[in-house]
Amino acid sequence: MLKDDKELYIVQDYTDRLIDEIRGRIVGGPRTYGFEYEFIPDETITLEDMGKLYEFMPKCEFKPDGDCFINASGVYITFEPGGQIEYHSPPLYAEDERGFKRVLEIIKKTNSGIKTKLGINYIAKGYIPGREDVPLCLTSKRYQNLYKRLCKSGTRGREMMKGTASIHLHACILSNNDLPLLFSLLKDMSVSEEFRMQPERRDIWNNTDPSRCGLPYEGLNKNSESREVIEEFVKVALNADILDENIPFYMKNNINFDAFLYHITTIFTDIRLNIKGPTLELRTLDSMPPSSFELVWKKFIDLVEAIN
Repeated sequence: MLKDDKELYIVQDYTDRLIDEIRGRIVGGPRTYGFEYEFIPDETITLEDMGKLYEFMPKCEFKPDGDCFINASGVYITFEPGGQIEYHSPPLYAEDERGFKRVLEIIKKTNSGIKTKLGINYIAKGYIPGREDVPLCLTSKRYQNLYKRLCKSGTRGREMMKGTASIHLHACILSNNDLPLLFSLLKDMSVSEEFRMQPERRDIWNNTDPSRCGLPYEGLNKNSESREVIEEFVKVALNADILDENIPFYMKNNINFDAFLYHITTIFTDIRLNIKGPTLELRTLDSMPPSSFELVWKKFIDLVEAIN
């Protein structure tokens, strides 16, 4: 753990830099919201199937954009190591019910097209057992390194990668001072009946990677200072192992802040700081049918809006 003067200096330096990074990315205006919605194939698929999916995406009006596919509405698609398809919504305002429903319709239409044309049936289910030993459906260095890590760091990481599907909920950060109340709310939500992981998926996450999973921010609450919240995110990330080196980030030689920002994206805690928004991200929901998700989405927005 971080303890000597040099290591404590890194914490303070990176906290200052992360505060500046967040401040520089804040857009202002009303809070926006977003979600990432995963569906898992009901039967295992192969790299050959993935190739067919990539070829089919433009026929669903999703154009290639780097390592993802994006459509004219700002919805984009990525894929996970077990072949899971993940839809990313554009930023949505609290009152934009029409925009939310439009994204759901795009999701349902795309999944239906994939089933009809390719025979791949994507379902909204949090966990399908028995997939830990099937081949990876992605070959990028990031996922190869993650897979190697999770084969050693816990007992169920391979199941997490290939056999689970979740929904992540995002709330935009309005200012650094916004963080304590927002974090405290998401922390309460993460263990509530409506938003928590279901027991099967919870057990998988509890046995995936102790350095980057779970909810380690026990000392934080709504009365914490905003700097304390960011400092805790920094400490957790610095103590988490680098995927391809299996040593805590703070022990790496010649560490730099840009590498740290990438490293943050490999942290899978129940609540995660997402720099892109910037948002705080609640990651505990199991995947569920769109009809059920509509109710959860509205509840999520109502709870966050209440602290504005």
